[in-house]
Amino acid sequence: MNVSVHFHTLLAHFLPSPILTAKGERHLIRLDDGDQIAGYLHAGTSDYVVSLFHGLTGDSDADYMQRTAILYLAKGHSVFLVNHRGVDPAAGPTKEPYHSGRGEDISQVIGYLRKLMPSKKQIAVGFSMSGNMVLFLLAGRKGTELPDGAITVNAPINLQACSILLGQGFNRVYDLRFVRRLISRYEIKLSRWSKLIEVDDKFTAPLSGFKSGQEYYDICSSKPHVQNIQVPTQVMAAEDDPFIPAQDYREAAWPANVEVKIHPRGGHLGYMLANKNEFGNRRGLDSHMVENLDKLIRKIEVPKG
Repeated sequence: MNVSVHFHTLLAHFLPSPILTAKGERHLIRLDDGDQIAGYLHAGTSDYVVSLFHGLTGDSDADYMQRTAILYLAKGHSVFLVNHRGVDPAAGPTKEPYHSGRGEDISQVIGYLRKLMPSKKQIAVGFSMSGNMVLFLLAGRKGTELPDGAITVNAPINLQACSILLGQGFNRVYDLRFVRRLISRYEIKLSRWSKLIEVDDKFTAPLSGFKSGQEYYDICSSKPHVQNIQVPTQVMAAEDDPFIPAQDYREAAWPANVEVKIHPRGGHLGYMLANKNEFGNRRGLDSHMVENLDKLIRKIEVPKG
């Protein structure tokens, strides 16, 4: 096993991480199919509201969600932390699970916030699985309401490749964590030793209208469609992500308005540093999230024409 490949991923997860002092103002958003999702608003003074979307089996309390919210609030921005369908008890039960292709859910959050705060520009931030959802929306595959800009972090743009890697070697540690959380959350009748690729085939795909896990992967991977993205977007990945191949990022046909940065080291949502950053910690992800947001806002504010 190559320990260095997993160092950033595991260390970032197990180190203590700051949390928001308040949950935020809860909003329930009814989706077009009748399901609901919950989000928590922290009001700021700037012209921007940033929506944060968690990864697979995560939620609004995930360490990366909380830290990013704290950093963006400190810069004066409004922040909306979103729990996907089926995650937040306050939103009630759902008919269908969330998955990597539900760009329409991201779209409806953006639409809701545009009505709630019409004077503010909208930025969507997708971590891991939600990154693919955001890219899927931006590429015009699902949903109609687009943000003014977006940031994605370690998005699985090739779903099949990611699922295969999760089932191999030490990656089974991550795979089992995802599977057991999904089984618990949705009361899935599968073995706790199943692989995510089996859960997608037996649960996610049929409940979401796909014939198979393979069809789900083929239809919902954003990689074949990213050339259609038209809004300013910051895309971040890591060469040593244990289960998301950086090669897919190099092969994708990114348009000029999408800035892609593949970091040599970082793991999956890790990016630990040898020395302390400007925030007094060793979490490179924090620095990257602030840098990407600042870059994105500068691009959004460039006069058109």
